Amino acid sequence: MLTVKASERMILGHMPLVGISYQSSEKDVEYRERFNEPGAMREVMEAALEMGVQRFAAAASDSSPLAASHISTLKEMTEEGHDVEVLPCIMVPLRLRGGKVDAFRRWATYISFEEREHPDVRGLVLVDPILNFREGWRQRLPTSRPYVERDFEELKIDWDRVEEGLDDFTELDIRYVEPGSETDFLAMTGRMDLLGELVDRIKGRGFQGVLFGVHHAGTTIPILEEGLQGFEGYVTPLNSKGIMMLPSKSSAEEAIRATRRAVYAIKPLAGGRISPDEAFRFVFEFDIEGCMVGCASVEEVKIDIEAALRAIS
Repeated sequence: MLTVKASERMILGHMPLVGISYQSSEKDVEYRERFNEPGAMREVMEAALEMGVQRFAAAASDSSPLAASHISTLKEMTEEGHDVEVLPCIMVPLRLRGGKVDAFRRWATYISFEEREHPDVRGLVLVDPILNFREGWRQRLPTSRPYVERDFEELKIDWDRVEEGLDDFTELDIRYVEPGSETDFLAMTGRMDLLGELVDRIKGRGFQGVLFGVHHAGTTIPILEEGLQGFEGYVTPLNSKGIMMLPSKSSAEEAIRATRRAVYAIKPLAGGRISPDEAFRFVFEFDIEGCMVGCASVEEVKIDIEAALRAIS
């Protein structure tokens, strides 16, 4: 018997529904073709509702070709009277001297910052199976130059794009907004002023809370715990294989256990590399508020949510 309390801790992720598998480019194409039909997307989302899950992750409409369709489906379900809560992720559009911050140089900066205390981080990043789906990852990252102090001082956020991202979700029931993993970069470069302004702008639009998306929990969470107030918690990878848990699995686990703020786990199945029962047993050993899982079919919804609820119970 499913309980309301247990199901409230689960959130249906959006990545498979917008064509991202974390498994292969062929699987991505399969998902994009499948969910290009809104009815197929809605079928999976309704299966989650039937399992007692009423919370759904989403991303701003400009984040991927299918994101706008996903948001439209959430709005339709809300208008039809379904009790749907949305946890939206918005990109933090970083700018430097008039141009975009380069993603490879950003990751090179993380490595430069973290390998002082975690000398293995470069190797972990280069072999991470999810990160390696980024085009040219192993070729471009080793030759990318880290940003330096002068660059940190000149960082800016494109606030117009932030506002546009928030506009996508004003008609939906929102408890938390998640600024994306660019948070890691602003934390490590000491730009608490920009992170603080981001929190103020989100709450100024009437949204209740802010959960920062972090992929470097072992580094970023301690920095934010010490240097920033006014936000509610974190969205971060947590899985038994340590995939995307940086700068190390142990440091990420330590930071997650130490915070008193809300933590929402992502990547519990590590992109399909961990069985659901093993995945959720591990995740719910931690005192976390919730967990997101992406599902690409009705069958996956049933298998994953049942496994999660068994672990919670």
